[in-house]
Amino acid sequence: MRVSFVSGVVGRLALLALVAATPVPALAQDPAPAPAAPAKGYNDPGALPLRTPNAEEPVWARPAVDTLATIRTRGTLRVGVVANEPFVMRDASGELAGFSIDLGRQLAADMGVEVEFVPTSWSQVIPDLIDRHFDVAATGLWITPSRALVVNFTDATSVGAMHLLASKSLAGTKTSVADFNAPDVRLGVMAGTSQEGIAARTFPKATLIKVQADGDPLAPVLEGKAHGVIVTTPSPQLVVRQAPDRLVQPLEQPLQVTRSAMAVRKGDADFLNFLNSWLTFHHEGGWLDERERHWLGTDWLTGM
Repeated sequence: MRVSFVSGVVGRLALLALVAATPVPALAQDPAPAPAAPAKGYNDPGALPLRTPNAEEPVWARPAVDTLATIRTRGTLRVGVVANEPFVMRDASGELAGFSIDLGRQLAADMGVEVEFVPTSWSQVIPDLIDRHFDVAATGLWITPSRALVVNFTDATSVGAMHLLASKSLAGTKTSVADFNAPDVRLGVMAGTSQEGIAARTFPKATLIKVQADGDPLAPVLEGKAHGVIVTTPSPQLVVRQAPDRLVQPLEQPLQVTRSAMAVRKGDADFLNFLNSWLTFHHEGGWLDERERHWLGTDWLTGM
């Protein structure tokens, strides 16, 4: 019995050893993984490779000044103006008058403050505004891309145009653009302004006499040095009226329409929004349109 038991145990051990030593076919129990399912959605064949993060340091805006609160605390609205008929001028009694003066006075009244008009010049109006010498520029300022880079404009307050005016003695018989687009024609323009660009495109054959910022654009014509001059005005008749014996308007149509607006410093969205809301209110109420007809038409000329 004992011998049989030992023999049985030895036999079973030998069998287990034989099984353990028998090689097993590789991966017989581990089949290869299935291929990954294709990604869902549109596969853009023109997709660009992923970009690396932009390391350029942005320019952060300065903390904003609350101009509305500043004006109301001060109790006075400061308006920058440049002498510019019929926007800013003096009446028969020497008092300030004009379209922009009316705007400034009504704006201050609606804000419940006093108004102070701060005189400046065309070359200084933008720097003076940025340097906080006044709160808003309201002086028939044209909307141009170069100015919009450094200040914010409100919605347009008026519409003007660039006109060609001519010397009655030198160009009294010229009546078309072609007549003035000739090598022997001299035209006065303000240097570095939109008028210079319009003159160069419209009259490429003419010679441009460039008047500097503090000069009188009419001077070349009135002094007999130019056949014509490009001026921006809501009323060319107003300019001719200054020297009717020496100036004429040879073209009925303007060379280009221009728009004017008030200007404020950048970074104060609340003040800009208030001014635009104010303009909308007075446009819809009719007051602003009535003031524009009065000052930018010609009816007021007999009363000045």
